[in-house]
Amino acid sequence: METNNNQMPQYNNGSSAQAPQFNNVTPMPPTSAPTGNAEHFKKYGLLSLVFGLVYGFCLYNNHASITYPIFMAGALIILKLFRAKDGFSLLADCHGKKGLGVFYVVSLMLLSIHRCMTTSSALEFLERLAIFLLFFSFIVYLYVDTTGFDIGAWFLSLLCVIFKPLEHLARPISDHKAYKITNGKIVDNEKKKTITAVFLGISIAIPLLIIIIPLLCSADLVFENFLSSIKFDFDISEDVYHGIMMFLTALLGFWSAYTIITSMVLKELRIKVKGEGTTNPVIAITFTSIIGLVYVLFCAIQLLYLFSGSIALPAGYTYAEYAHEGFYQLLAVCILNIIMVSICQAFFSKSKVLKILLTLIATCTYIMIASSAMRMILYVEVYHLTFLRLFVLWFLVVLCFWLAFLIASMYVKNFPVFRACMVAITLAFLAFIYSNPDYQIARYDLTAAEEQIDDYDSVKSYICNNLSYDAVPAIIDNEELMNAFETAHYSRYSEIYIDSKKYSGFRRFNISYYIAMQYLK
Repeated sequence: METNNNQMPQYNNGSSAQAPQFNNVTPMPPTSAPTGNAEHFKKYGLLSLVFGLVYGFCLYNNHASITYPIFMAGALIILKLFRAKDGFSLLADCHGKKGLGVFYVVSLMLLSIHRCMTTSSALEFLERLAIFLLFFSFIVYLYVDTTGFDIGAWFLSLLCVIFKPLEHLARPISDHKAYKITNGKIVDNEKKKTITAVFLGISIAIPLLIIIIPLLCSADLVFENFLSSIKFDFDISEDVYHGIMMFLTALLGFWSAYTIITSMVLKELRIKVKGEGTTNPVIAITFTSIIGLVYVLFCAIQLLYLFSGSIALPAGYTYAEYAHEGFYQLLAVCILNIIMVSICQAFFSKSKVLKILLTLIATCTYIMIASSAMRMILYVEVYHLTFLRLFVLWFLVVLCFWLAFLIASMYVKNFPVFRACMVAITLAFLAFIYSNPDYQIARYDLTAAEEQIDDYDSVKSYICNNLSYDAVPAIIDNEELMNAFETAHYSRYSEIYIDSKKYSGFRRFNISYYIAMQYLK
Protein backbone atom coordinates (compact mmCIF):
# COMPACT_ATOMS: atom_id res chain seq x y z
CA MET A 1 0.00 0.00 0.00
CA GLU A 2 1.40 3.33 -0.97
CA THR A 3 2.32 5.82 1.67
CA ASN A 4 0.48 9.11 1.54
CA ASN A 5 3.16 11.77 1.91
CA ASN A 6 0.57 14.35 2.94
CA GLN A 7 -0.34 12.42 6.06
CA MET A 8 1.15 13.35 9.39
CA PRO A 9 3.64 10.75 10.56
CA GLN A 10 2.54 8.64 13.51
CA TYR A 11 4.61 8.30 16.68
CA ASN A 12 4.34 5.74 19.39
CA ASN A 13 5.44 6.26 22.96
CA GLY A 14 8.58 4.21 22.58
CA SER A 15 9.73 5.85 19.36
CA SER A 16 13.01 7.70 19.28
CA ALA A 17 11.97 9.77 16.29
CA GLN A 18 12.21 13.55 16.60
CA ALA A 19 9.11 15.65 17.04
CA PRO A 20 7.98 17.64 14.02
CA GLN A 21 9.17 21.23 13.69
CA PHE A 22 6.65 24.03 13.00
CA ASN A 23 8.94 26.77 11.81
CA ASN A 24 6.13 28.83 10.35
CA VAL A 25 4.23 29.13 13.68
CA THR A 26 4.94 32.18 15.92
CA PRO A 27 4.50 31.28 19.59
CA MET A 28 2.09 33.57 21.48
CA PRO A 29 3.25 35.04 24.80
CA PRO A 30 1.48 33.49 27.75
CA THR A 31 -1.38 35.59 29.07
CA SER A 32 -1.40 36.11 32.80
CA ALA A 33 -4.31 37.22 34.86
CA PRO A 34 -3.91 40.58 36.61
CA THR A 35 -2.46 40.25 40.09
CA GLY A 36 -4.44 43.16 41.53
CA ASN A 37 -8.10 43.45 42.47
CA ALA A 38 -9.95 45.41 39.80
CA GLU A 39 -13.21 45.34 41.74
CA HIS A 40 -11.58 47.00 44.75
CA PHE A 41 -10.14 49.81 42.66
CA LYS A 42 -13.50 50.37 40.99
CA LYS A 43 -15.24 50.59 44.37
CA TYR A 44 -12.68 52.42 46.50
CA GLY A 45 -10.21 54.16 44.17
CA LEU A 46 -12.11 57.39 43.50
CA LEU A 47 -13.28 57.76 47.10
CA SER A 48 -9.71 57.27 48.34
CA LEU A 49 -8.53 59.94 45.92
CA VAL A 50 -11.17 62.37 47.21
CA PHE A 51 -10.12 61.61 50.78
CA GLY A 52 -6.49 62.32 49.88
CA LEU A 53 -7.38 65.68 48.32
CA VAL A 54 -9.47 66.70 51.33
CA TYR A 55 -6.73 65.54 53.69
CA GLY A 56 -3.99 67.43 51.82
CA PHE A 57 -5.96 70.68 51.51
CA CYS A 58 -7.33 70.76 55.05
CA LEU A 59 -4.47 69.44 57.16
CA TYR A 60 -1.17 70.09 55.39
CA ASN A 61 0.84 72.47 57.61
CA ASN A 62 -2.43 73.38 59.28
CA HIS A 63 -3.59 71.61 62.43
CA ALA A 64 -5.46 74.21 64.46
CA SER A 65 -7.97 75.85 62.14
CA ILE A 66 -11.50 75.74 60.86
CA THR A 67 -10.51 73.23 58.17
CA TYR A 68 -10.09 70.48 60.81
CA PRO A 69 -13.84 69.97 61.44
CA ILE A 70 -14.34 70.30 57.67
CA PHE A 71 -11.84 67.49 57.15
CA MET A 72 -13.44 65.28 59.80
CA ALA A 73 -16.93 65.81 58.35
CA GLY A 74 -15.57 64.95 54.91
CA ALA A 75 -13.71 61.89 56.24
CA LEU A 76 -16.86 60.55 57.92
CA ILE A 77 -18.93 61.11 54.78
CA ILE A 78 -16.33 59.27 52.68
CA LEU A 79 -16.22 56.45 55.24
CA LYS A 80 -20.01 56.23 55.02
CA LEU A 81 -19.71 55.91 51.22
CA PHE A 82 -17.03 53.23 51.66
CA ARG A 83 -19.38 51.28 53.89
CA ALA A 84 -22.32 51.80 51.54
CA LYS A 85 -20.32 50.24 48.69
CA ASP A 86 -20.45 46.97 50.63
CA GLY A 87 -24.00 47.41 51.87
CA PHE A 88 -23.12 48.41 55.45
CA SER A 89 -23.99 51.32 57.71
CA LEU A 90 -21.57 53.94 59.00
CA LEU A 91 -22.79 53.43 62.56
CA ALA A 92 -23.39 49.68 62.86
CA ASP A 93 -20.77 47.17 63.99
CA CYS A 94 -20.51 43.55 62.83
CA HIS A 95 -23.54 42.66 64.95
CA GLY A 96 -25.70 45.54 63.71
CA LYS A 97 -25.48 47.57 66.95
CA LYS A 98 -25.28 51.36 66.44
CA GLY A 99 -25.02 52.90 69.91
CA LEU A 100 -21.25 53.02 70.10
CA GLY A 101 -21.04 54.12 66.46
CA VAL A 102 -23.07 57.24 67.27
CA PHE A 103 -20.71 57.94 70.17
CA TYR A 104 -17.65 57.66 67.90
CA VAL A 105 -19.05 60.02 65.27
CA VAL A 106 -20.20 62.67 67.77
CA SER A 107 -16.94 62.51 69.74
CA LEU A 108 -14.76 62.78 66.62
CA MET A 109 -16.70 65.84 65.48
CA LEU A 110 -16.51 67.51 68.91
CA LEU A 111 -12.75 66.90 69.11
CA SER A 112 -12.28 68.25 65.59
CA ILE A 113 -14.39 71.35 66.22
CA HIS A 114 -12.25 72.23 69.21
CA ARG A 115 -9.13 72.20 67.03
CA CYS A 116 -10.16 75.62 65.67
CA MET A 117 -11.08 76.93 69.14
CA THR A 118 -7.65 76.75 70.77
CA THR A 119 -4.08 77.82 70.06
CA SER A 120 -2.56 75.80 72.91
CA SER A 121 0.36 73.70 71.66
CA ALA A 122 -0.18 71.19 74.49
CA LEU A 123 -3.83 70.73 73.56
CA GLU A 124 -2.85 70.51 69.89
CA PHE A 125 -0.70 67.45 70.60
CA LEU A 126 -3.23 65.81 72.93
CA GLU A 127 -6.22 66.43 70.65
CA ARG A 128 -4.47 65.19 67.52
CA LEU A 129 -3.40 62.05 69.39
CA ALA A 130 -6.95 61.53 70.70
CA ILE A 131 -8.48 61.97 67.23
CA PHE A 132 -5.94 59.60 65.69
CA LEU A 133 -6.56 56.84 68.24
CA LEU A 134 -10.34 57.33 68.31
CA PHE A 135 -10.66 57.28 64.50
CA PHE A 136 -8.70 54.05 64.15
CA SER A 137 -10.65 52.55 67.05
CA PHE A 138 -13.78 53.42 65.05
CA ILE A 139 -12.38 51.55 62.04
CA VAL A 140 -11.79 48.46 64.21
CA TYR A 141 -15.32 48.76 65.61
CA LEU A 142 -16.81 48.83 62.10
CA TYR A 143 -14.87 46.01 60.46
CA VAL A 144 -13.78 43.58 63.18
CA ASP A 145 -15.78 41.34 65.48
CA THR A 146 -14.52 42.55 68.84
CA THR A 147 -16.50 40.12 70.98
CA GLY A 148 -14.34 39.09 73.94
CA PHE A 149 -11.65 41.72 73.27
CA ASP A 150 -9.74 42.89 76.32
CA ILE A 151 -7.61 46.04 76.49
CA GLY A 152 -4.57 44.20 75.10
CA ALA A 153 -6.52 42.92 72.09
CA TRP A 154 -7.85 46.40 71.36
CA PHE A 155 -4.42 47.99 71.43
CA LEU A 156 -3.02 45.20 69.26
CA SER A 157 -5.84 45.68 66.76
CA LEU A 158 -5.14 49.43 66.63
CA LEU A 159 -1.48 48.76 65.88
CA CYS A 160 -2.44 46.28 63.16
CA VAL A 161 -4.82 48.73 61.48
CA ILE A 162 -2.09 51.38 61.46
CA PHE A 163 0.83 49.20 60.32
CA LYS A 164 -0.81 46.34 58.38
CA PRO A 165 -1.13 48.41 55.15
CA LEU A 166 2.67 48.75 55.08
CA GLU A 167 2.69 45.18 53.76
CA HIS A 168 0.78 46.37 50.70
CA LEU A 169 2.63 49.46 49.51
CA ALA A 170 1.99 48.62 45.85
CA ARG A 171 -1.66 47.55 46.25
CA PRO A 172 -3.18 50.76 44.75
CA ILE A 173 -0.88 50.40 41.72
CA SER A 174 -1.54 46.69 41.17
CA ASP A 175 -5.30 47.16 41.63
CA HIS A 176 -5.31 50.08 39.19
CA LYS A 177 -3.40 48.00 36.65
CA ALA A 178 -5.87 45.14 37.05
CA TYR A 179 -8.74 47.61 36.62
CA LYS A 180 -7.26 48.91 33.37
CA ILE A 181 -6.73 45.39 32.03
CA THR A 182 -10.26 44.38 32.94
CA ASN A 183 -11.66 47.41 31.12
CA GLY A 184 -9.40 47.02 28.08
CA LYS A 185 -7.48 50.24 28.73
CA ILE A 186 -3.97 48.86 28.39
CA VAL A 187 -1.40 51.43 27.31
CA ASP A 188 1.04 50.13 24.72
CA ASN A 189 4.70 49.89 25.70
CA GLU A 190 5.92 52.83 23.63
CA LYS A 191 3.27 55.16 25.01
CA LYS A 192 3.93 53.90 28.49
CA LYS A 193 7.65 54.59 28.11
CA THR A 194 6.92 58.11 26.88
CA ILE A 195 4.59 58.88 29.79
CA THR A 196 7.13 57.50 32.27
CA ALA A 197 9.91 59.57 30.69
CA VAL A 198 7.80 62.75 30.90
CA PHE A 199 7.01 62.23 34.57
CA LEU A 200 10.65 61.42 35.29
CA GLY A 201 11.72 64.64 33.54
CA ILE A 202 9.21 66.67 35.56
CA SER A 203 10.35 65.09 38.82
CA ILE A 204 13.95 66.06 37.98
CA ALA A 205 13.02 69.60 36.89
CA ILE A 206 10.99 70.55 39.98
CA PRO A 207 13.75 70.26 42.62
CA LEU A 208 16.21 71.94 40.24
CA LEU A 209 13.80 74.85 39.71
CA ILE A 210 13.40 75.24 43.47
CA ILE A 211 17.14 75.92 43.61
CA ILE A 212 17.61 77.78 40.30
CA ILE A 213 14.70 80.26 40.40
CA PRO A 214 15.59 81.88 43.76
CA LEU A 215 19.22 82.20 42.57
CA LEU A 216 18.10 83.91 39.34
CA CYS A 217 15.74 86.17 41.28
CA SER A 218 18.54 87.29 43.57
CA ALA A 219 20.80 87.79 40.54
CA ASP A 220 18.40 90.00 38.56
CA LEU A 221 15.82 92.33 40.12
CA VAL A 222 13.94 92.75 36.82
CA PHE A 223 13.49 88.97 36.53
CA GLU A 224 12.29 88.81 40.14
CA ASN A 225 9.78 91.63 39.56
CA PHE A 226 8.53 89.90 36.41
CA LEU A 227 7.89 86.66 38.28
CA SER A 228 6.31 88.53 41.18
CA SER A 229 3.89 90.25 38.78
CA ILE A 230 2.50 86.89 37.67
CA LYS A 231 0.73 86.58 41.02
CA PHE A 232 0.23 89.06 43.80
CA ASP A 233 3.00 88.65 46.37
CA PHE A 234 3.94 85.30 44.90
CA ASP A 235 6.96 83.76 46.55
CA ILE A 236 8.21 81.26 44.01
CA SER A 237 10.33 79.09 46.26
CA GLU A 238 7.91 78.99 49.21
CA ASP A 239 4.74 78.47 47.15
CA VAL A 240 6.29 75.77 44.99
CA TYR A 241 7.60 73.99 48.07
CA HIS A 242 4.23 74.09 49.85
CA GLY A 243 2.47 73.02 46.67
CA ILE A 244 4.70 69.95 46.37
CA MET A 245 4.31 69.10 50.04
CA MET A 246 0.53 69.48 49.89
CA PHE A 247 0.47 67.15 46.88
CA LEU A 248 2.60 64.58 48.74
CA THR A 249 0.30 64.90 51.78
CA ALA A 250 -2.72 64.26 49.55
CA LEU A 251 -0.92 61.26 48.02
CA LEU A 252 -0.25 59.89 51.51
CA GLY A 253 -3.91 60.36 52.39
CA PHE A 254 -5.02 58.50 49.24
CA TRP A 255 -2.62 55.61 49.86
CA SER A 256 -3.57 55.32 53.54
CA ALA A 257 -7.30 55.36 52.87
CA TYR A 258 -7.11 52.81 50.05
CA THR A 259 -4.78 50.32 51.76
CA ILE A 260 -6.54 50.50 55.13
CA ILE A 261 -10.03 50.03 53.69
CA THR A 262 -9.01 47.18 51.40
CA SER A 263 -7.18 45.48 54.28
CA MET A 264 -10.33 45.74 56.41
CA VAL A 265 -12.59 44.49 53.62
CA LEU A 266 -10.30 41.51 52.99
CA LYS A 267 -10.41 40.77 56.75
CA GLU A 268 -6.63 40.76 56.98
CA LEU A 269 -6.87 41.90 60.58
CA ARG A 270 -7.24 38.79 62.72
CA ILE A 271 -6.84 39.14 66.47
CA LYS A 272 -7.21 35.97 68.49
CA VAL A 273 -9.22 36.40 71.66
CA LYS A 274 -7.10 35.15 74.53
CA GLY A 275 -9.89 34.00 76.82
CA GLU A 276 -9.44 33.26 80.51
CA GLY A 277 -5.95 32.88 81.93
CA THR A 278 -4.56 29.41 82.64
CA THR A 279 -1.38 30.13 84.64
CA ASN A 280 -1.19 28.79 88.19
CA PRO A 281 -2.76 31.51 90.41
CA VAL A 282 -0.46 30.62 93.34
CA ILE A 283 2.30 32.61 91.59
CA ALA A 284 0.13 35.73 91.53
CA ILE A 285 -1.18 35.13 95.04
CA THR A 286 2.38 35.00 96.35
CA PHE A 287 3.68 38.24 94.89
CA THR A 288 0.41 40.19 95.27
CA SER A 289 0.17 39.27 98.96
CA ILE A 290 3.71 40.54 99.61
CA ILE A 291 3.10 43.74 97.62
CA GLY A 292 -0.30 44.15 99.30
CA LEU A 293 1.27 44.20 102.77
CA VAL A 294 3.69 46.95 101.71
CA TYR A 295 0.79 48.95 100.25
CA VAL A 296 -1.28 48.63 103.43
CA LEU A 297 1.63 50.06 105.47
CA PHE A 298 2.20 52.86 102.96
CA CYS A 299 -1.50 53.78 102.85
CA ALA A 300 -1.63 53.88 106.67
CA ILE A 301 1.17 56.47 106.63
CA GLN A 302 -0.67 58.48 104.00
CA LEU A 303 -3.79 58.55 106.16
CA LEU A 304 -1.80 59.67 109.21
CA TYR A 305 0.55 62.20 107.63
CA LEU A 306 -1.12 63.68 104.61
CA PHE A 307 -4.85 63.50 105.27
CA SER A 308 -5.10 63.98 109.03
CA GLY A 309 -2.00 66.08 109.64
CA SER A 310 -1.91 64.73 113.19
CA ILE A 311 1.74 63.66 113.10
CA ALA A 312 4.56 66.19 112.68
CA LEU A 313 6.59 66.06 109.50
CA PRO A 314 10.36 65.46 109.56
CA ALA A 315 12.45 68.52 110.39
CA GLY A 316 12.87 70.98 107.53
CA TYR A 317 9.80 69.79 105.60
CA THR A 318 6.89 72.01 104.64
CA TYR A 319 3.65 70.40 103.54
CA ALA A 320 4.14 71.76 100.00
CA GLU A 321 7.64 70.27 99.75
CA TYR A 322 6.47 66.99 101.24
CA ALA A 323 3.55 66.90 98.78
CA HIS A 324 5.63 67.66 95.71
CA GLU A 325 8.58 65.41 96.53
CA GLY A 326 6.89 62.08 95.92
CA PHE A 327 4.03 62.98 93.62
CA TYR A 328 5.39 61.64 90.33
CA GLN A 329 6.83 58.51 91.96
CA LEU A 330 3.45 57.84 93.51
CA LEU A 331 1.73 58.44 90.19
CA ALA A 332 4.06 55.88 88.57
CA VAL A 333 3.18 53.33 91.27
CA CYS A 334 -0.55 53.91 90.65
CA ILE A 335 -0.11 53.25 86.92
CA LEU A 336 2.01 50.17 87.69
CA ASN A 337 -0.71 48.85 90.00
CA ILE A 338 -3.36 49.20 87.31
CA ILE A 339 -1.15 47.36 84.83
CA MET A 340 -0.43 44.65 87.42
CA VAL A 341 -4.14 44.10 88.12
CA SER A 342 -4.84 43.89 84.38
CA ILE A 343 -2.07 41.33 83.80
CA CYS A 344 -3.16 39.17 86.74
CA GLN A 345 -6.71 39.07 85.40
CA ALA A 346 -5.57 38.22 81.89
CA PHE A 347 -2.96 35.50 82.53
CA PHE A 348 -3.80 33.72 85.78
CA SER A 349 -6.60 31.26 86.47
CA LYS A 350 -9.61 32.39 88.47
CA SER A 351 -9.11 32.29 92.21
CA LYS A 352 -11.15 33.77 95.07
CA VAL A 353 -7.98 34.48 97.07
CA LEU A 354 -6.38 36.25 94.10
CA LYS A 355 -9.56 38.24 93.53
CA ILE A 356 -9.51 39.43 97.17
CA LEU A 357 -5.83 40.39 96.94
CA LEU A 358 -6.36 42.28 93.68
CA THR A 359 -9.31 44.10 95.22
CA LEU A 360 -7.10 45.03 98.18
CA ILE A 361 -4.40 46.36 95.84
CA ALA A 362 -7.03 48.29 93.89
CA THR A 363 -8.34 49.83 97.14
CA CYS A 364 -4.81 50.80 98.16
CA THR A 365 -4.35 52.30 94.70
CA TYR A 366 -7.39 54.53 95.27
CA ILE A 367 -5.78 55.76 98.51
CA MET A 368 -2.56 56.44 96.57
CA ILE A 369 -4.50 58.34 93.91
CA ALA A 370 -6.17 60.40 96.64
CA SER A 371 -2.74 61.00 98.19
CA SER A 372 -1.36 62.11 94.81
CA ALA A 373 -4.28 64.48 94.29
CA MET A 374 -3.89 65.93 97.80
CA ARG A 375 -0.16 66.41 97.25
CA MET A 376 -0.76 68.27 94.01
CA ILE A 377 -3.52 70.44 95.49
CA LEU A 378 -1.26 71.42 98.40
CA TYR A 379 1.51 72.27 95.96
CA VAL A 380 -0.81 74.32 93.74
CA GLU A 381 -2.02 76.31 96.77
CA VAL A 382 1.56 77.47 97.36
CA TYR A 383 3.03 77.65 93.85
CA HIS A 384 -0.17 78.17 91.84
CA LEU A 385 -1.41 76.42 88.71
CA THR A 386 0.32 75.39 85.48
CA PHE A 387 -0.94 73.34 82.55
CA LEU A 388 1.02 70.26 83.63
CA ARG A 389 -0.34 70.42 87.18
CA LEU A 390 -3.90 70.77 85.94
CA PHE A 391 -3.42 67.95 83.44
CA VAL A 392 -2.07 65.49 86.02
CA LEU A 393 -5.07 66.22 88.27
CA TRP A 394 -7.30 65.35 85.31
CA PHE A 395 -5.22 62.22 84.68
CA LEU A 396 -5.77 61.06 88.25
CA VAL A 397 -9.52 61.20 87.62
CA VAL A 398 -9.00 59.05 84.51
CA LEU A 399 -7.07 56.50 86.58
CA CYS A 400 -10.03 56.32 88.98
CA PHE A 401 -12.36 55.39 86.11
CA TRP A 402 -9.93 52.83 84.71
CA LEU A 403 -9.45 51.19 88.10
CA ALA A 404 -13.20 51.09 88.75
CA PHE A 405 -13.79 49.24 85.48
CA LEU A 406 -11.03 46.75 86.29
CA ILE A 407 -12.64 46.03 89.66
CA ALA A 408 -16.03 45.61 87.94
CA SER A 409 -14.51 43.11 85.49
CA MET A 410 -13.39 40.94 88.43
CA TYR A 411 -16.97 40.50 89.59
CA VAL A 412 -18.97 40.89 86.33
CA LYS A 413 -18.27 38.29 83.65
CA ASN A 414 -17.42 39.64 80.18
CA PHE A 415 -17.42 43.24 81.40
CA PRO A 416 -16.28 45.42 78.43
CA VAL A 417 -13.33 47.12 80.11
CA PHE A 418 -11.88 48.72 77.00
CA ARG A 419 -15.16 50.14 75.73
CA ALA A 420 -16.05 51.48 79.17
CA CYS A 421 -12.59 53.06 79.52
CA MET A 422 -12.70 54.49 76.01
CA VAL A 423 -16.10 56.12 76.55
CA ALA A 424 -15.24 57.46 80.02
CA ILE A 425 -11.81 58.82 79.00
CA THR A 426 -13.22 60.42 75.84
CA LEU A 427 -15.98 62.17 77.79
CA ALA A 428 -13.49 63.29 80.46
CA PHE A 429 -11.12 64.60 77.79
CA LEU A 430 -13.92 66.50 76.03
CA ALA A 431 -14.86 68.09 79.36
CA PHE A 432 -11.19 68.99 79.95
CA ILE A 433 -10.56 70.68 76.59
CA TYR A 434 -13.89 72.51 76.45
CA SER A 435 -13.25 73.96 79.90
CA ASN A 436 -10.53 76.05 78.20
CA PRO A 437 -7.55 75.08 80.42
CA ASP A 438 -5.31 78.07 79.60
CA TYR A 439 -8.12 80.50 80.41
CA GLN A 440 -8.86 78.74 83.72
CA ILE A 441 -5.16 78.65 84.66
CA ALA A 442 -4.69 82.38 83.99
CA ARG A 443 -7.84 83.29 85.90
CA TYR A 444 -6.88 81.12 88.89
CA ASP A 445 -3.30 82.39 89.07
CA LEU A 446 -4.36 86.03 88.85
CA THR A 447 -6.89 85.51 91.60
CA ALA A 448 -4.43 83.61 93.81
CA ALA A 449 -1.44 85.96 93.72
CA GLU A 450 1.41 87.29 91.61
CA GLU A 451 4.12 85.76 93.73
CA GLN A 452 6.79 83.31 92.61
CA ILE A 453 5.51 80.28 90.71
CA ASP A 454 7.96 77.39 91.09
CA ASP A 455 10.62 77.38 88.34
CA TYR A 456 9.06 80.41 86.58
CA ASP A 457 9.91 83.97 87.57
CA SER A 458 6.31 84.86 88.37
CA VAL A 459 2.69 84.28 87.47
CA LYS A 460 3.03 87.15 85.00
CA SER A 461 6.02 85.49 83.32
CA TYR A 462 4.25 82.13 83.10
CA ILE A 463 1.08 83.58 81.55
CA CYS A 464 2.97 85.63 78.98
CA ASN A 465 5.49 83.02 77.91
CA ASN A 466 3.79 79.66 78.49
CA LEU A 467 0.07 80.13 77.91
CA SER A 468 -1.59 80.48 74.53
CA TYR A 469 -3.99 83.09 73.14
CA ASP A 470 -6.75 81.15 74.91
CA ALA A 471 -5.74 82.96 78.12
CA VAL A 472 -6.25 86.50 76.75
CA PRO A 473 -9.94 86.89 77.78
CA ALA A 474 -8.91 86.13 81.39
CA ILE A 475 -6.39 89.00 81.56
CA ILE A 476 -8.21 91.80 79.71
CA ASP A 477 -8.77 93.75 82.95
CA ASN A 478 -5.05 93.79 83.73
CA GLU A 479 -3.54 96.42 81.43
CA GLU A 480 0.03 95.77 82.52
CA LEU A 481 -0.30 92.05 81.89
CA MET A 482 -1.98 92.65 78.53
CA ASN A 483 0.94 94.81 77.41
CA ALA A 484 3.43 92.20 78.61
CA PHE A 485 1.53 89.42 76.80
CA GLU A 486 1.44 91.49 73.61
CA THR A 487 5.17 92.16 73.83
CA ALA A 488 5.90 88.47 74.36
CA HIS A 489 3.96 87.54 71.21
CA TYR A 490 5.19 90.40 69.05
CA SER A 491 8.15 90.30 66.69
CA ARG A 492 10.01 93.62 66.79
CA TYR A 493 12.00 92.58 63.72
CA SER A 494 9.08 92.05 61.34
CA GLU A 495 6.57 94.24 63.23
CA ILE A 496 3.91 91.54 63.27
CA TYR A 497 2.58 89.05 65.75
CA ILE A 498 4.69 85.91 65.70
CA ASP A 499 1.67 83.69 64.97
CA SER A 500 -0.06 86.03 62.50
CA LYS A 501 0.89 83.93 59.47
CA LYS A 502 0.07 80.65 61.23
CA TYR A 503 -3.55 81.70 61.73
CA SER A 504 -4.15 84.02 58.75
CA GLY A 505 -6.56 83.38 55.85
CA PHE A 506 -9.59 81.11 55.62
CA ARG A 507 -7.63 77.85 55.58
CA ARG A 508 -5.90 78.79 58.85
CA PHE A 509 -8.69 80.70 60.58
CA ASN A 510 -8.67 80.06 64.34
CA ILE A 511 -11.40 81.31 66.67
CA SER A 512 -9.17 81.67 69.74
CA TYR A 513 -6.59 83.72 67.82
CA TYR A 514 -9.30 85.90 66.26
CA ILE A 515 -10.85 86.70 69.68
CA ALA A 516 -7.43 87.43 71.19
CA MET A 517 -6.57 89.83 68.37
CA GLN A 518 -9.75 91.84 69.03
CA TYR A 519 -8.46 92.55 72.56
CA LEU A 520 -4.77 92.93 71.73
CA LYS A 521 -5.35 95.33 68.84
